[in-house]
Amino acid sequence: MKVLFLTDGIYPFQLGGMQKHSLILTRLLAERGIQLTVVHCGGEGYSAEKFSNEYEGFENQVIEVMIPFPKPGKLPGHYIRENKKYSELIYNHFESNLSDYDAVYAQGFSGWHFIKMKQKKAIKLPIAVNFHGFEMFQTPPSTRVMLEYKLFKAAVKYNVLNADFVYSFGGQITQILKNLGVPQEKILLQSNGITEDWIKSSIANLRRNQQRTLTFIGRNERRKGIEELNKALTEICKRKDLSFRFNFIGPIPESIQLTDERLIYHGEIRDVAKIKDILGHSDVLVCPSHSEGMPTVILEGMASGLAILATDVGAVARQVSENGILLQKPDPKKLRNALFRMINSNEEVMNKMKSTSIEIVKKRFLWSVIADQKVKDFDRMLS
Repeated sequence: MKVLFLTDGIYPFQLGGMQKHSLILTRLLAERGIQLTVVHCGGEGYSAEKFSNEYEGFENQVIEVMIPFPKPGKLPGHYIRENKKYSELIYNHFESNLSDYDAVYAQGFSGWHFIKMKQKKAIKLPIAVNFHGFEMFQTPPSTRVMLEYKLFKAAVKYNVLNADFVYSFGGQITQILKNLGVPQEKILLQSNGITEDWIKSSIANLRRNQQRTLTFIGRNERRKGIEELNKALTEICKRKDLSFRFNFIGPIPESIQLTDERLIYHGEIRDVAKIKDILGHSDVLVCPSHSEGMPTVILEGMASGLAILATDVGAVARQVSENGILLQKPDPKKLRNALFRMINSNEEVMNKMKSTSIEIVKKRFLWSVIADQKVKDFDRMLS
């Protein structure tokens, strides 16, 4: 089977859950004998040699096509226009040999022009799209973000209604798709995943911290809830007698960093070993987002044996239950109270949540199981 796998970036050249999802999934599909042509847009530190290194051992299964993303504009809606143009550039590159492929798998907007051409009867290939979190249909954190979401909604709706198949992480996301008018038979249930090398066999393998240690991983993006987290931590830090550490991993500007010796700002980290080390010395992962799909970072925290403090958005409820605290929204006061609970939880309660995280990942979120399901999905598309 030959699949044209379209992305808007491959990790580590582009950061983000979708980009990491693309890298891991394509590796595992190649391992299962799928012939892949992987389209991506390069990025920081990219070279053909480095790309090839990410697929070492699968050189005969993976063909790379790098198509640079259009230069960003300045007028409102430029990102939508750039994605539309990017998809058109991809289509033009493959137009003459689309008959060589059995299916198109598109991350985000990358399949937009393929869907448009299929509507015009120019191609017959089955097209599956994966928008992951559908954040634009979730609760916006501010008026500005609400306006940004409006720009995305019509474009996403066009893609999901006219694609042959649409992926959902389940939970609130499946309901979003149904509300948009996507028939149940077009919806393919998926999970985000984690590789076995992340998983701690048990919490006995984790170091016992002298201080309760919490970690946030993410970009300085409004929907990630950093503003609410800062408000909660400001209250927490007034308690000078409270013993804890809080790690921030990600490009957090100095202008919004709080000043307290218990807060550590590591900056952006691309080295997976360093991230694993910090998580391996942590107790709790904090993910106070306003909108999400099924965050990879939560799975990485769970696999590392952390309790989880998160908001009930997207499909997060499929990840967090007895292994942590699930808030309805990132309200600063409720977030502060939840942080207090995590910091003050006794070892027995904390270890129970940690071990539950590991067991949930083992049962539900291993990439090997997810990749097997993707192969079945491709078979279904062709039938």
